[in-house]
Amino acid sequence: MRNAKSTIIALVFLSAIILLAACGGETAAPTAPTALNATGVARSTTAESDPTAYITNVVLAKGAQGDNYDPVDVSDTFEPSQKTLHAIVSLQAAPADAEVRAEWYLIEATGYAPNSKIDESGLSIKQGGTRNLDFTLENTQGAWPPGTYQVKIFSNGVLAVTKNFKIEASSDAPTASPSVIKQIVLAQAVKPDTFEPVNPTTQFQANAPAIYTAVLIENSPPGTIYRVRWYPPGQEPLEKELSPGHSLWLESHLLPSDGGFPTGEYKVEIYMNDQLVDTKTFTVE
Repeated sequence: MRNAKSTIIALVFLSAIILLAACGGETAAPTAPTALNATGVARSTTAESDPTAYITNVVLAKGAQGDNYDPVDVSDTFEPSQKTLHAIVSLQAAPADAEVRAEWYLIEATGYAPNSKIDESGLSIKQGGTRNLDFTLENTQGAWPPGTYQVKIFSNGVLAVTKNFKIEASSDAPTASPSVIKQIVLAQAVKPDTFEPVNPTTQFQANAPAIYTAVLIENSPPGTIYRVRWYPPGQEPLEKELSPGHSLWLESHLLPSDGGFPTGEYKVEIYMNDQLVDTKTFTVE
Protein backbone atom coordinates (compact mmCIF):
# COMPACT_ATOMS: atom_id res chain seq x y z
CA MET A 1 0.00 0.00 0.00
CA ARG A 2 1.17 3.49 -0.63
CA ASN A 3 1.80 5.71 2.32
CA ALA A 4 2.83 9.36 2.31
CA LYS A 5 4.91 8.93 5.42
CA SER A 6 8.62 9.02 4.71
CA THR A 7 10.47 5.95 5.81
CA ILE A 8 13.78 5.51 7.56
CA ILE A 9 13.78 1.89 6.57
CA ALA A 10 12.30 0.31 3.45
CA LEU A 11 12.59 -2.93 1.56
CA VAL A 12 15.01 -3.81 -1.20
CA PHE A 13 13.89 -2.67 -4.66
CA LEU A 14 12.67 0.56 -2.96
CA SER A 15 16.07 2.12 -2.08
CA ALA A 16 15.89 0.32 1.24
CA ILE A 17 17.74 1.05 4.44
CA ILE A 18 16.53 -2.23 5.86
CA LEU A 19 15.49 -5.29 3.85
CA LEU A 20 13.09 -7.94 5.03
CA ALA A 21 13.59 -11.63 4.28
CA ALA A 22 12.22 -14.96 5.44
CA CYS A 23 12.75 -18.71 5.41
CA GLY A 24 16.10 -19.44 3.91
CA GLY A 25 17.63 -15.98 3.87
CA GLU A 26 16.16 -14.68 0.62
CA THR A 27 15.38 -10.99 0.45
CA ALA A 28 11.65 -10.48 0.89
CA ALA A 29 9.28 -8.80 -1.49
CA PRO A 30 8.30 -5.28 -0.45
CA THR A 31 5.54 -5.05 2.13
CA ALA A 32 5.19 -1.31 2.11
CA PRO A 33 1.94 0.24 0.92
CA THR A 34 3.56 1.21 -2.40
CA ALA A 35 3.12 -2.42 -3.47
CA LEU A 36 -0.56 -1.73 -4.29
CA ASN A 37 -1.69 -0.57 -7.74
CA ALA A 38 -5.11 0.53 -8.94
CA THR A 39 -6.34 0.17 -12.51
CA GLY A 40 -9.57 0.70 -14.39
CA VAL A 41 -11.15 -0.66 -17.57
CA ALA A 42 -14.27 0.34 -19.49
CA ARG A 43 -16.62 -0.32 -22.41
CA SER A 44 -18.98 2.16 -24.15
CA THR A 45 -22.51 2.71 -25.66
CA THR A 46 -24.89 5.81 -25.14
CA ALA A 47 -24.81 9.31 -23.48
CA GLU A 48 -26.38 11.89 -21.15
CA SER A 49 -25.07 14.92 -19.24
CA ASP A 50 -26.08 14.59 -15.53
CA PRO A 51 -22.80 14.74 -13.55
CA THR A 52 -23.60 11.96 -11.04
CA ALA A 53 -27.06 10.41 -11.57
CA TYR A 54 -25.82 8.12 -14.33
CA ILE A 55 -23.84 6.14 -11.70
CA THR A 56 -26.64 3.81 -10.65
CA ASN A 57 -24.80 1.21 -8.56
CA VAL A 58 -21.41 0.27 -7.11
CA VAL A 59 -20.54 -3.18 -5.76
CA LEU A 60 -17.34 -4.75 -4.50
CA ALA A 61 -16.47 -8.18 -5.86
CA LYS A 62 -13.77 -10.80 -6.10
CA GLY A 63 -13.82 -10.74 -9.88
CA ALA A 64 -15.46 -9.54 -13.10
CA GLN A 65 -16.43 -11.38 -16.27
CA GLY A 66 -17.51 -10.72 -19.83
CA ASP A 67 -17.37 -7.62 -21.99
CA ASN A 68 -19.67 -5.82 -19.55
CA TYR A 69 -17.52 -6.64 -16.51
CA ASP A 70 -20.34 -8.29 -14.60
CA PRO A 71 -19.33 -8.73 -10.94
CA VAL A 72 -18.34 -12.18 -9.66
CA ASP A 73 -18.74 -13.07 -5.95
CA VAL A 74 -20.09 -9.74 -4.71
CA SER A 75 -19.08 -9.13 -1.09
CA ASP A 76 -18.13 -6.48 1.44
CA THR A 77 -15.70 -8.81 3.25
CA PHE A 78 -12.54 -10.28 1.73
CA GLU A 79 -9.78 -12.64 2.82
CA PRO A 80 -6.29 -11.22 3.47
CA SER A 81 -5.10 -13.46 0.63
CA GLN A 82 -7.49 -11.93 -1.95
CA LYS A 83 -5.19 -10.93 -4.81
CA THR A 84 -7.41 -8.34 -6.52
CA LEU A 85 -10.31 -6.23 -5.28
CA HIS A 86 -12.90 -5.09 -7.82
CA ALA A 87 -15.20 -2.07 -7.59
CA ILE A 88 -17.81 -2.53 -10.33
CA VAL A 89 -19.50 0.77 -11.22
CA SER A 90 -22.77 0.57 -13.19
CA LEU A 91 -23.51 3.43 -15.60
CA GLN A 92 -26.89 4.30 -17.13
CA ALA A 93 -26.80 6.63 -20.15
CA ALA A 94 -23.54 8.27 -19.10
CA PRO A 95 -22.70 11.51 -20.94
CA ALA A 96 -19.84 11.60 -23.42
CA ASP A 97 -16.46 12.59 -21.97
CA ALA A 98 -17.60 11.96 -18.39
CA GLU A 99 -14.70 11.43 -15.97
CA VAL A 100 -15.08 8.65 -13.40
CA ARG A 101 -12.46 8.12 -10.70
CA ALA A 102 -12.00 5.57 -7.91
CA GLU A 103 -10.02 6.31 -4.74
CA TRP A 104 -9.09 3.47 -2.38
CA TYR A 105 -8.45 4.02 1.34
CA LEU A 106 -7.24 2.03 4.32
CA ILE A 107 -9.48 3.30 7.13
CA GLU A 108 -8.07 1.32 10.04
CA ALA A 109 -5.61 -1.57 10.43
CA THR A 110 -3.19 -2.39 13.21
CA GLY A 111 0.23 -0.85 12.61
CA TYR A 112 -0.85 1.42 9.74
CA ALA A 113 -1.73 5.10 9.62
CA PRO A 114 -5.54 5.47 9.64
CA ASN A 115 -7.48 7.03 6.76
CA SER A 116 -4.58 6.56 4.35
CA LYS A 117 -5.11 6.72 0.60
CA ILE A 118 -3.84 3.53 -1.03
CA ASP A 119 -4.24 4.46 -4.67
CA GLU A 120 -6.57 5.96 -7.26
CA SER A 121 -7.35 5.64 -10.96
CA GLY A 122 -9.63 7.40 -13.41
CA LEU A 123 -11.39 6.76 -16.71
CA SER A 124 -12.62 9.12 -19.38
CA ILE A 125 -15.88 7.83 -20.93
CA LYS A 126 -15.29 9.16 -24.43
CA GLN A 127 -18.52 7.95 -26.03
CA GLY A 128 -20.65 7.80 -22.88
CA GLY A 129 -23.14 4.97 -22.62
CA THR A 130 -24.66 2.26 -20.47
CA ARG A 131 -22.33 -0.42 -19.13
CA ASN A 132 -20.08 -1.33 -16.20
CA LEU A 133 -16.65 -0.06 -15.27
CA ASP A 134 -14.21 -2.27 -13.38
CA PHE A 135 -11.81 -0.47 -11.04
CA THR A 136 -9.31 -2.86 -9.49
CA LEU A 137 -6.83 -2.72 -6.63
CA GLU A 138 -3.95 -5.19 -6.82
CA ASN A 139 -2.05 -6.50 -3.82
CA THR A 140 1.53 -7.58 -4.50
CA GLN A 141 2.71 -7.71 -0.89
CA GLY A 142 1.38 -11.18 -0.03
CA ALA A 143 -1.62 -10.37 2.17
CA TRP A 144 -3.89 -7.45 2.98
CA PRO A 145 -3.65 -6.21 6.56
CA PRO A 146 -6.92 -7.12 8.32
CA GLY A 147 -9.01 -4.03 8.94
CA THR A 148 -11.57 -1.67 7.41
CA TYR A 149 -11.25 -0.12 3.96
CA GLN A 150 -13.18 2.19 1.66
CA VAL A 151 -13.53 3.03 -2.02
CA LYS A 152 -14.90 6.37 -3.22
CA ILE A 153 -16.31 6.86 -6.72
CA PHE A 154 -16.24 10.35 -8.23
CA SER A 155 -17.96 11.77 -11.31
CA ASN A 156 -16.26 14.81 -12.83
CA GLY A 157 -14.66 15.52 -9.46
CA VAL A 158 -17.93 15.19 -7.49
CA LEU A 159 -18.23 12.38 -4.93
CA ALA A 160 -20.99 10.05 -6.12
CA VAL A 161 -20.75 6.87 -3.99
CA THR A 162 -18.77 5.64 -0.98
CA LYS A 163 -18.49 1.91 -0.24
CA ASN A 164 -16.95 0.44 2.91
CA PHE A 165 -15.53 -3.08 3.13
CA LYS A 166 -13.46 -5.27 5.44
CA ILE A 167 -10.46 -7.54 5.21
CA GLU A 168 -10.64 -10.41 7.69
CA ALA A 169 -9.81 -14.09 7.91
CA SER A 170 -12.78 -16.41 7.49
CA SER A 171 -13.99 -18.62 10.32
CA ASP A 172 -13.21 -21.72 8.25
CA ALA A 173 -9.50 -20.92 8.09
CA PRO A 174 -7.28 -23.75 9.36
CA THR A 175 -7.52 -23.89 13.13
CA ALA A 176 -4.29 -23.76 15.06
CA SER A 177 -3.70 -23.08 18.71
CA PRO A 178 -1.03 -20.57 19.71
CA SER A 179 0.59 -23.53 21.50
CA VAL A 180 1.77 -24.65 18.05
CA ILE A 181 4.43 -21.92 18.37
CA LYS A 182 6.92 -23.26 20.90
CA GLN A 183 9.62 -20.58 20.82
CA ILE A 184 10.29 -17.13 19.38
CA VAL A 185 13.94 -16.11 19.52
CA LEU A 186 15.79 -12.98 18.42
CA ALA A 187 19.32 -13.80 17.30
CA GLN A 188 22.39 -12.60 15.44
CA ALA A 189 22.22 -15.50 12.97
CA VAL A 190 20.53 -18.82 12.17
CA LYS A 191 21.88 -22.17 11.03
CA PRO A 192 21.55 -22.33 7.23
CA ASP A 193 20.13 -25.85 7.14
CA THR A 194 17.65 -25.75 10.05
CA PHE A 195 17.15 -21.99 10.72
CA GLU A 196 17.84 -22.68 14.39
CA PRO A 197 18.90 -19.42 16.12
CA VAL A 198 22.59 -18.70 16.74
CA ASN A 199 23.72 -16.21 19.43
CA PRO A 200 20.31 -15.23 20.84
CA THR A 201 20.13 -11.64 22.07
CA THR A 202 17.87 -8.61 22.38
CA GLN A 203 20.66 -6.06 21.88
CA PHE A 204 22.22 -5.54 18.47
CA GLN A 205 24.90 -3.26 17.08
CA ALA A 206 24.14 -0.74 14.36
CA ASN A 207 26.76 -2.43 12.17
CA ALA A 208 25.27 -5.91 12.63
CA PRO A 209 25.04 -7.86 9.34
CA ALA A 210 21.44 -8.89 10.10
CA ILE A 211 18.81 -9.21 12.83
CA TYR A 212 16.91 -12.50 12.96
CA THR A 213 13.63 -13.71 14.42
CA ALA A 214 13.43 -17.52 14.61
CA VAL A 215 10.09 -19.23 15.30
CA LEU A 216 9.86 -22.86 16.41
CA ILE A 217 6.60 -24.59 15.43
CA GLU A 218 5.26 -28.05 16.23
CA ASN A 219 2.27 -30.00 14.83
CA SER A 220 1.22 -27.11 12.62
CA PRO A 221 -2.07 -27.83 10.77
CA PRO A 222 -1.82 -27.73 6.96
CA GLY A 223 -2.60 -24.31 5.55
CA THR A 224 -1.68 -22.39 8.70
CA ILE A 225 -0.34 -18.95 7.82
CA TYR A 226 2.50 -17.46 9.87
CA ARG A 227 3.48 -13.82 9.55
CA VAL A 228 6.18 -11.61 11.08
CA ARG A 229 5.67 -7.86 11.38
CA TRP A 230 8.69 -5.70 12.18
CA TYR A 231 8.40 -2.20 13.67
CA PRO A 232 11.63 -0.26 13.09
CA PRO A 233 11.76 3.10 14.89
CA GLY A 234 10.05 5.97 13.09
CA GLN A 235 8.63 4.07 10.13
CA GLU A 236 5.69 2.02 8.94
CA PRO A 237 5.83 -1.70 9.81
CA LEU A 238 7.45 -4.24 7.51
CA GLU A 239 5.66 -7.55 7.11
CA LYS A 240 6.57 -10.96 5.72
CA GLU A 241 4.65 -14.22 5.48
CA LEU A 242 6.59 -17.31 6.58
CA SER A 243 6.28 -20.58 4.69
CA PRO A 244 6.69 -23.76 6.77
CA GLY A 245 8.97 -26.21 4.99
CA HIS A 246 11.30 -29.03 5.89
CA SER A 247 12.46 -27.33 9.08
CA LEU A 248 10.63 -26.90 12.39
CA TRP A 249 12.16 -23.44 12.62
CA LEU A 250 10.90 -20.50 10.57
CA GLU A 251 12.94 -17.33 10.23
CA SER A 252 12.64 -13.73 9.11
CA HIS A 253 15.42 -11.18 9.17
CA LEU A 254 16.26 -7.54 8.58
CA LEU A 255 19.27 -6.48 6.51
CA PRO A 256 20.90 -3.04 6.79
CA SER A 257 22.09 -0.75 4.05
CA ASP A 258 25.60 0.66 3.91
CA GLY A 259 24.71 3.06 6.71
CA GLY A 260 23.78 0.27 9.11
CA PHE A 261 20.71 -0.05 11.30
CA PRO A 262 19.23 3.10 12.86
CA THR A 263 19.65 3.03 16.62
CA GLY A 264 16.64 2.83 18.91
CA GLU A 265 13.85 0.58 20.13
CA TYR A 266 12.40 -2.04 17.76
CA LYS A 267 9.44 -4.39 18.01
CA VAL A 268 8.52 -7.59 16.18
CA GLU A 269 5.10 -9.30 16.24
CA ILE A 270 4.35 -12.92 15.34
CA TYR A 271 0.93 -13.75 13.85
CA MET A 272 -0.74 -17.08 13.16
CA ASN A 273 -3.79 -16.99 10.87
CA ASP A 274 -3.87 -13.21 11.47
CA GLN A 275 -4.01 -13.74 15.25
CA LEU A 276 -1.29 -12.01 17.27
CA VAL A 277 0.63 -14.69 19.18
CA ASP A 278 3.51 -12.78 20.76
CA THR A 279 5.50 -9.54 20.66
CA LYS A 280 9.25 -9.22 21.16
CA THR A 281 11.22 -6.01 21.67
CA PHE A 282 14.91 -5.31 21.09
CA THR A 283 17.34 -2.42 20.78
CA VAL A 284 19.98 -1.36 18.29
CA GLU A 285 22.91 0.59 19.74
